[in-house]
Amino acid sequence: MRKPFFVLLMCAALVGAFCLPALMAADAPKGAMELKVPAGATATKAPVKFNHEGAGHKPVDCKACHHKEGKDMKCSGAGCHDVVDPADKTSDKSFYMAFHKGESTKSCVGCHKKAKAEGKNAPIACNACHPQAQ
Repeated sequence: MRKPFFVLLMCAALVGAFCLPALMAADAPKGAMELKVPAGATATKAPVKFNHEGAGHKPVDCKACHHKEGKDMKCSGAGCHDVVDPADKTSDKSFYMAFHKGESTKSCVGCHKKAKAEGKNAPIACNACHPQAQ
């Protein structure tokens, strides 16, 4: 009598551990999007066109790039990278650093540098991501 209950309990635990997180995960936006500076900031380069479905941009886990989970994963969210002063290109709260910190694989530049070191074709030059003049 105990064995069928134990097997059923184990099956339920496995389904809960492996299937439910996938069902609850946020879907990445489809198609190209434009990464622009937030309101109150001044852009010094053209906005970057980004596609979650592009080469190398479809991670299994959103946290590969994003620190927060859920629907509002904007880098410029309150308390995250909300410093938009163009002179601040060094602090961890800097919006600029969210995309350009070379030592962090959560930033675009850091991830591209890592991919380049692994022999992949990942652009690092500014004009490769910001192709037009502002």
